[in-house]
Amino acid sequence: MAMSIYGETANNSFLTNLTPSAAQQSAQAWDAPVEVLHLKENEFIFKEGEMPRGLYFLKSGAVKSVVNRSLTRGRIASPEYINKVVAPGEFFGYKALIKGTNYQFFAKTLRPSEIHVFSKESFHQIMNGPNSVMKMVLLQMIRDLENNESVGQLHYLASVQERIAYQILLLADKFGTQTAQGLSLNLRLTRNELAQLAGTINESLSRHLTEFKNEGIIDLNGKEIIVKNRQGLMARSGNFT
Repeated sequence: MAMSIYGETANNSFLTNLTPSAAQQSAQAWDAPVEVLHLKENEFIFKEGEMPRGLYFLKSGAVKSVVNRSLTRGRIASPEYINKVVAPGEFFGYKALIKGTNYQFFAKTLRPSEIHVFSKESFHQIMNGPNSVMKMVLLQMIRDLENNESVGQLHYLASVQERIAYQILLLADKFGTQTAQGLSLNLRLTRNELAQLAGTINESLSRHLTEFKNEGIIDLNGKEIIVKNRQGLMARSGNFT
């Protein structure tokens, strides 16, 4: 699908008027042109094999990064493997930009998103200047590595049920919307993608989701998951969160 771009390059400060967070507050101090993308749900931001056009920053919405694996095994029928869901206030696509290589994965929106693109030229200029872009990117890289280490430990120590509960809590805390029914998580993730994030297979995911529903912890409405009892879900996660 072609990428739709409604915004244009702006001459004002990079990433202004963002919601309070450490990354966003620091970004407000940057003074560089930014291209603003307003994308609908399920639109490509970049595709595998493309060269980076700049540093991406998610202001609002949700983005998934997916790698295509040439080999499949077991019950995994699709070569596509989701490895991260990007939340507002996070950078993405920076590894290929820093290494000067093409993307080894693709990025796609999970919901309508506003994305700010810090141009490749400006990024390299600021990397070599007095501003803190490089520091911010490196700090996020460290956070991502720490998160991967935590997930690795989780997958080793936790049961399948605990991993599924943990992943639902993680996504609900980042992307959930409070409703009268509970905390609604409606990222339009497929069951296969959610199973991959939890490090399990579809059959196990479906069984435990049904158990959580029967216990009144969550409710299911298609791809939407409604967390009705967060404490109950926390208990099922083994309090890994």
